[in-house]
Amino acid sequence: MAGLKNRNFDRWNYGLIAAALLVVILVAGFQTVRLTWFRITNDFFYPYLKFPAGARYFAADESLRLYSKPELAAKIDRLQTDNRIFAAQVARLGELAIENERLRRLLKFPLHPNCDYVAAEIILRDPLRWKEGFTVSRGTEDGIIAGTPVLCFNPEYPRQAILAGVVRDAARHSAQVTSVLNPCFRISAYLAETRTHGIINGDSRQSRRPDEINISFLSARKHFHPGEACLTSGFEHLIPAGFLIGRLKSLDSKNQIFSNELYLSAKIIPAAPLDNLHFVVLAIPRAKRNL
Repeated sequence: MAGLKNRNFDRWNYGLIAAALLVVILVAGFQTVRLTWFRITNDFFYPYLKFPAGARYFAADESLRLYSKPELAAKIDRLQTDNRIFAAQVARLGELAIENERLRRLLKFPLHPNCDYVAAEIILRDPLRWKEGFTVSRGTEDGIIAGTPVLCFNPEYPRQAILAGVVRDAARHSAQVTSVLNPCFRISAYLAETRTHGIINGDSRQSRRPDEINISFLSARKHFHPGEACLTSGFEHLIPAGFLIGRLKSLDSKNQIFSNELYLSAKIIPAAPLDNLHFVVLAIPRAKRNL
């Protein structure tokens, strides 16, 4: 009885092994059969699949022979013109994507409680004085007057409104702006960390680099720190306090023209990205606008 059970158990094991081998053989055979069938069908149907494409190319080639050389030249000219138009449209789409991103940044612009904001586009720059000023697409019809602060956005300072310049003169539909890097730009400024005031471009004889802002009349009793914020003080008629002008770079040496025992002069790195600025915001104080 025990021998019969053992033989039945062996037969069961052999059956399982044979079934597993059969499954492996079937899987491998299926892959082989599938690959073989794929190759056979492709080789068989290839002439039939190729024929329509070949006939289309043949018809196109033969139809070209019906045209004269001047007609073919005219068609080539039209195709080249179309290609140039399409290339210009693709380039314009790229410009629109960049412009859309810049406008999205303006939506994140921090609001001042006492100002109304008017967005404007820079429409003209002087190539020789690229960073010193520009013309914007807003004017007196929008409430813009001389002295209106011009602000911009910089991703490096996402929570601060940055002063890019002030309006020098306003026409009906446009306004000329003097940027913070213009030697004629002159306002009072406030260094937040040391709590002291100074004058931007207070001394025209003070030397500077094209990408720096001069500040004078700083108290010699204070200890200044590179990197501290330079803000508008609010002493100007139309410019509220708290707009970021830039960061303190370094103090001038003692032998500078305007550095003495009472006052110091220094250099400010502007926060406004004047190299690549396309859109700005003009801040109009509400009390002044209602007058």
